[in-house]
Amino acid sequence: MSHNNRITENSSIIQYLMKLNFALYFTKPVIRHILEFIIAATQKGYSGTVTDIVNLSLANCHRTTFGKFLSQGVWNIEYAWRAIRREVIRIIFELSQTSNKPIFVIFDDTIAEKTKPSLQAKHTIQATGFHQSHLKGKQVWGHQLLTMMLSCGNVVLPYCIERYEKGGKSKIERICEMVSMLPIPRGPAYGLCDSWYINKKVIEAHFERGYHLIGALKTNRIIYPQGIRIQIKDFAQYIEKNEVCLVTVNGSNYWVYRYEGALNGIDNAVVVLCCPEKAFKNQNALHAFICTDTELDTETILNYYSQRWPIEIFFRQTKNNLGLNTYQVRSTKSIDRLLWLISLTYLYCTTSGDEYCKFGQGIKIVRKEVQKQRVQWLYERANNKVPIDEILEKLQLA
Repeated sequence: MSHNNRITENSSIIQYLMKLNFALYFTKPVIRHILEFIIAATQKGYSGTVTDIVNLSLANCHRTTFGKFLSQGVWNIEYAWRAIRREVIRIIFELSQTSNKPIFVIFDDTIAEKTKPSLQAKHTIQATGFHQSHLKGKQVWGHQLLTMMLSCGNVVLPYCIERYEKGGKSKIERICEMVSMLPIPRGPAYGLCDSWYINKKVIEAHFERGYHLIGALKTNRIIYPQGIRIQIKDFAQYIEKNEVCLVTVNGSNYWVYRYEGALNGIDNAVVVLCCPEKAFKNQNALHAFICTDTELDTETILNYYSQRWPIEIFFRQTKNNLGLNTYQVRSTKSIDRLLWLISLTYLYCTTSGDEYCKFGQGIKIVRKEVQKQRVQWLYERANNKVPIDEILEKLQLA
């Protein structure tokens, strides 16, 4: 694969794609377009458009060619996701075995916000609608994206991103189906989520695959201390200082109270009531968390829950760098394929080296690699006495 001789077969990007067995699933033209996306999406100035992909990758094709690759290209998105999931599972499960650390499955949703089209618009982005943005506290127009990531230690990798469409399966149903795709762990493993996903069906789906669930709880949730039915926020007002203990999580101190028993819809679990050290009995500062593993101590539950935060970082990084919030393709098929390409690019940036690195560091390494390949290509053209006009034309600078 020459990529017009600007990226060679010895490129680490090509080698990485071959390691994932892409040659078994995709034709050379498809792999070339995947390569073009990774190159473009990791460059400075990428804003998520197809035009950016063509220009920043220096692809010798028109933007409509890449657009057709997304909307009409003959390649199987399910095979593509299997390749990613297989690699993520391999990395995370091997790390868990060697480090003796638990595996975490982090899931959440985010909004890829779009501009609402006018009534006269003829070519609109498909499947968009109003969704509640917790970040903005209001309804926004766009796509809601369900995301699942696997992590162990400091390694956090994307496992699945998909659009949620109203009118189809509920988010709870889709999360349960995603969990059913998870491999059975050999050691401790936990699902991590916010309060929206704390549901008996989600808990049972985790149990079936050998995972416990840790998540946030709304403070109006009903618990039954000593058989009394009461909301968490009301119960917290009866808790005295001698019934709580001070716990340090990520350098901050919190007063915590541990309840074990029934909740509405859940037979038995640990509920941790938590507030900052200087805000004891301040109802506005009260937070609650649930853990189905009753053998975990309170401090460990809170520390494990804090491992959920990387998914928020993932959303921010992919929106700011890889076009998760700014893509402009219109068909649902193109959007779904673009979500896979974004996940693959993130995976490449973090795992293509000899060891795992943070995304911010990884994308800088990829940029340098691409620039070296381009300089090498120019050097070879000069040594072969290729006319400058021909070089400028291939670089789209003529």
